[in-house]
Amino acid sequence: MDFFINNLFDRRDGEAKLIDCERILWMNRDKDLVVTISILDKKGLPVLKSLSAMELEIKSGFLLKREYDPYTKFMITDDKLTTKEIQIRDHAWSLISEMVDIEPNVYNPTERYQMIKKACDETGKGKNSFYKYLHYYWTGGKMVNALLPRFRKCGKPGGKKNPTKKMGRPRETKKAISPDMEGIVVNEGIRKIFDKVIRDIYLKINRRDSVRFTYVQMLKNHFAIGTEIRNKVEIPIIPPEYKVPSITQLRYHIKTHFPRGKRLVAREGEVTFNRDFRALLGSETRKASGPGQIFEIDATVADVYLVSSDDPNQIIGRPVVYIVVDVWSHMIVGFYVGLEGPSWQGMMMALENTAVNKVEFCAQYDIPIQPEDWPCHHMPENFYADRGEMESKNADSLAKALGIKLKNAPPYRADLKGIVEQQFRTLNLTLQPWMPGAVKKEYIKRGGPDYVLDAKLTLKDFTTMFIERILYRNNSHYMEHYPLDKAEAKDNVKPIARELWNWGVAHNHFLKEVHPDIVRLNVMPEKSVTASREGIYFEGMYFGSEELVRQGWFIKGKSIKTVISYDRRCMNHVYVKTDNGRGFIKCFLLDKSSRYRDLSLEEIKESQYQDKLSRSIYRSNELQEEVALSAKLEAIVDKATKRMEEQIDTTLTKTERKSDIRKNRAQERDEIRKSQSYELGKLQNSVEEQEVNVTSIDTYRPKSKLQLLASIKEERIHG
Repeated sequence: MDFFINNLFDRRDGEAKLIDCERILWMNRDKDLVVTISILDKKGLPVLKSLSAMELEIKSGFLLKREYDPYTKFMITDDKLTTKEIQIRDHAWSLISEMVDIEPNVYNPTERYQMIKKACDETGKGKNSFYKYLHYYWTGGKMVNALLPRFRKCGKPGGKKNPTKKMGRPRETKKAISPDMEGIVVNEGIRKIFDKVIRDIYLKINRRDSVRFTYVQMLKNHFAIGTEIRNKVEIPIIPPEYKVPSITQLRYHIKTHFPRGKRLVAREGEVTFNRDFRALLGSETRKASGPGQIFEIDATVADVYLVSSDDPNQIIGRPVVYIVVDVWSHMIVGFYVGLEGPSWQGMMMALENTAVNKVEFCAQYDIPIQPEDWPCHHMPENFYADRGEMESKNADSLAKALGIKLKNAPPYRADLKGIVEQQFRTLNLTLQPWMPGAVKKEYIKRGGPDYVLDAKLTLKDFTTMFIERILYRNNSHYMEHYPLDKAEAKDNVKPIARELWNWGVAHNHFLKEVHPDIVRLNVMPEKSVTASREGIYFEGMYFGSEELVRQGWFIKGKSIKTVISYDRRCMNHVYVKTDNGRGFIKCFLLDKSSRYRDLSLEEIKESQYQDKLSRSIYRSNELQEEVALSAKLEAIVDKATKRMEEQIDTTLTKTERKSDIRKNRAQERDEIRKSQSYELGKLQNSVEEQEVNVTSIDTYRPKSKLQLLASIKEERIHG
């Protein structure tokens, strides 16, 4: 191994624990000699050693070369030094400059002592000064700047100063008026007061009280020497200004004892500090190493008011926009615009849009594109979202079935999803000039125009505009601040989302191709249900399918528990999950539940609630009628009982009463038959007899005017 002057070597024991660190000061290979000095020993002096022995220690692992020299901090130019520092350095160098050039004699203890003794006699300095400067020079790498003063070592380590007179710039009152008005000394007692008011007032979270307010409160609470009544208010009286600490002294204490980071965390809160004040040294783009490793998803309310597609006179409010962005390429891979307020329903639609063919999707809005214009129909390895929608059973189903990891940002930390948040800001600002009904803060003033009444776009119009903007951003927008790496720069990749996406797909990607139906199946809500002979029962409805019939699910005595997915917007179908969510069986609403066809789950629940309410109202009437029936039946029984008591023959025995039951039955039956026998025409004859007795020919009159006129005409003809 090659050795050089000023090389540092760490000496370690058998447990690799650092024992010492030695610097090479001089060496002679011909004589196999080397001189080293310990930089850890504060009073260390040069030691003569064998060079070959040192090489053997290196091979055995007891000595390891140190790459970093801690004394490089002294390698600074004179223009960065103070006059005092240069003066002290040059004075020290003048004392030892002659003897350090006498190598290797100066490393011999006897000769070095004689040199120092001679220098002491010539300069009148003590020997300790020479030993100190020599130690500084040798341990510092034989640099003149190693003799710079160690001001940072002054004072008691970790201790506080307790001066006897006021420090700092003298006050103007002392110079202009009286030496007694120089102010007070900040001693330990004053420091305790400072610490107390700073923690109780200045560092109180979400208050943001100023230093001036803190200072005034300190004087009022801790330095008042009395009180007086002014306008019925008790006012604290404080000493003259030069007998209390100044606001400058308080500011200095805050600055020196409470670092800025600590102050911001205390005053703003840790969440706000991490979001708005923390160091931004990394790149969020570099959290991912290829397309599809991380997709960020988030929702916001668009800054525009829309009108109904059925009646433009009806303003329907502001839509909710979901965006899915690939972190590595900044490609917008999916979105959803609708009226579903930030919820799983909107998240579900955005996730589904991420997996669909964009050519077919854009065709629904009369926008013709080629597959290469929006080549995104994949699922990622990780989804990064806000807490809320992604912390649910629905999201867990997506993760388990498709093998996607879900990550959630902490609360109030939108900065951790900066890429998707920036997309919202950019899209809102760039679309605003073309959107009637756009929210404009400058309009919010007295007498200003009302942007709500300017609304003209329907939901479909806004979605079409949003698609066009996404296509522009994905295919044409040049991202000036995108951090290209060496491989991308070598291949002349432009920082345009589509070019980055295509390059990443060709080199290293994490994308998964999943059929849109499987994505829909796993983003829809799911529920554990039971299948019986009547079908699959869910929320008061029954579902079934021919496939499940063939599998024998609906046989009597067999009960099967399964998991279904459903779209609450229309309950005509549910889907039985198979293969851990990677397949499904489609089930139809059975005829017995046909009343719920084409209804949403909310409408069905409302209908069921109304039915239940109607049953509850009717049940009170039913109970009343049931009570009435009970009373009527009881009356019949009482009447029969009373009649039996009057007519019963008490002389008959039990055996005599039970005898001849068959004969008695036949006799009773014959009597009932006679009483119930038919006599046809009986009712008609009685009616005819009544008509003959009541109406005569002489008194007959026509029942209508036409009959009366016909009879008069006939009489005239024959008369």
